[in-house]
Amino acid sequence: MDKLKKSVASIPLPQDLHKRAKMGVSQVRKKRKKTWLIASAATVFLASSITVGAAMNDHVKNFLWYISPDLAALLEPIESTVEQDGIKMNIVSAMQDEDMAIVYVTMQDLEGNRIDETLDIYDYFMSKGRSFTVERIGFDAKTKTALVRFMSFNGSSTDNFKLKIRSFLSDKSVLEDVTFPLDLQDVKEQQTELLPDGTIRGGASPGENVYVLPAGKLNIHTQLYYGMRMTNIGLHNDKLYVQIEWPANNAIDHGQFYLVNQAGQKIHPTESYFYGRDEQGKPIYAYNYEENIFDVKDIDIAEYELQAKIYTAGQYVEGDWEASFKLEEMRGQSVPFVLDFGDWIAKELKISPLGLTIIGEGDATETEELTATIVNKDGSHKELTSLVSFTDENQVKLKLLSEEPLKLEQIKSIMVNGFKVNF
Repeated sequence: MDKLKKSVASIPLPQDLHKRAKMGVSQVRKKRKKTWLIASAATVFLASSITVGAAMNDHVKNFLWYISPDLAALLEPIESTVEQDGIKMNIVSAMQDEDMAIVYVTMQDLEGNRIDETLDIYDYFMSKGRSFTVERIGFDAKTKTALVRFMSFNGSSTDNFKLKIRSFLSDKSVLEDVTFPLDLQDVKEQQTELLPDGTIRGGASPGENVYVLPAGKLNIHTQLYYGMRMTNIGLHNDKLYVQIEWPANNAIDHGQFYLVNQAGQKIHPTESYFYGRDEQGKPIYAYNYEENIFDVKDIDIAEYELQAKIYTAGQYVEGDWEASFKLEEMRGQSVPFVLDFGDWIAKELKISPLGLTIIGEGDATETEELTATIVNKDGSHKELTSLVSFTDENQVKLKLLSEEPLKLEQIKSIMVNGFKVNF
């Protein structure tokens, strides 16, 4: 277990967690290629039904203690196990507060090498929440077991929680800093079009209007990745739209697109959508088109170039690993908190072992600079910088997450953007 201990000694929250959670997507939006290992209905064998233990066995306890003793002490034992086609999914444990749930899952290949240190859960479903994220946080090569953390935001309850994994990727590789051969200062203004209902595969909330560029004919091929091409690029209302076409039957390979200047400063998309078009360019429900939208209102795009990090996967595995379980909610504590942030006003602050939640009213779309510091009674400090946000009409809910569980009885005060809140 030495390699596993080393790999999970530090488990950072995803750097783009704020962007991911704002997308509100219940599946990882990526593309398909290369080796296909699909468990058909005729070959599926459920080696065991879902089993739920009343307490963690020693193996699971040791697994969690390698992550964090504090975390292991807080997690509720679940141990729901499903095996299909030689791959076992185990719901190890989980915890939740009023705003979010965290579920720890192991995926183990009992028969082959379909799970490795590059495991990426591709298509999944969580029954509670309006935005989700998933991250592989550990891998043991000896047992071919990966540890995965799922997060569900803004939908926790005491009802049964359901998690389903439909497919995953492995044998992944990355092409760094792929540069597109175009000069952004030559990009022209264009009109956008509304995508019809039922054509978006990822990136949009239910009922959201999504505008994209019309299908273009730029056909700018990258020299580093065959098959992907840019079909259109244009400016509209101080936003740069970049339209990418992927191979029509490819739902695995994908890219992270960004603007970068000579100083190395990067600008990431504020919105990303996946949808499809047929051979005539008519929008359809598919994965072969991607629209990345950048806010360029306050920058000179002539100083930037468009780059991407391209991910490819050698294996794509489909199946049906599903488990339902019940989570009790950990109640936090609430303290009065009124602070005017300009576009929105904070009215309440809640603290739980998972982090800090600020509730208010207004428009909190620009929240990346919000930070908090936990001041403990022994004088120690803990910074909270990983942010997720939910805005429903005029209500704002922001959550700053802790990488390690907070011990409420040890907290003396909280500093939010320099303002002190006694606890």
